[in-house]
Amino acid sequence: MDNSKYSKVLCQQENKETDLTNEYRQKLKNLFPEFLCSDVEKVLAIMPLAEPIYGDPYEQRYKVNNGIHVKLTDIQLTTGEVICLISRIYFAEPSVELENELTETQKQILNCIYSRHHNGYIREKRLKHLFGFDHEWVIFFKLQLLGEYVIEILFELDKHITDSNINQYKQLIFNNIKYWEQTKSRVTSYWNEYYRHPNYKKIEDYIGYKIMKRIN
Repeated sequence: MDNSKYSKVLCQQENKETDLTNEYRQKLKNLFPEFLCSDVEKVLAIMPLAEPIYGDPYEQRYKVNNGIHVKLTDIQLTTGEVICLISRIYFAEPSVELENELTETQKQILNCIYSRHHNGYIREKRLKHLFGFDHEWVIFFKLQLLGEYVIEILFELDKHITDSNINQYKQLIFNNIKYWEQTKSRVTSYWNEYYRHPNYKKIEDYIGYKIMKRIN
């Protein structure tokens, strides 16, 4: 995409800014450490934050009044800085053309954000794009997926946690014990609710539990 077309798209989105959109921007910026601020701004600039938002569970499309499900979780990084994770976003993905304009770091930021999407297929796709990236701020987005119920995502997540990076996960949960305890509780609850009876009568056979025990 040429620079003039790129600038025009960004200008159109900026003109649609509302108080709610600005609120979205702040919450999304709070997902990342301060040193990434300028990169996060570039990413937010291509996201359709001001566009109408729709959910589509079970292919039943409906309009969503708020693009962020605000169950916030404070996380402490090893630097002492605190970031604030969110539960779900409902924004449409930006165009491939605009996404291709981003730097590698900015693409990682975008993938992290959309790993919180309400659509499980999008979460799984974005997680795959994060394979091989083990920055501290990326790892927490991956850990959030451990405490969820889509088993295909858990099998993908299992590939990301290796002997070469397992100590990074251990250090981060050591600094966030309450968060980790909540995550472990979710793993057990989802196994009991969705997977215990059909395929995994023993929790030790459940992939979410296996990942949890490797990290713990």
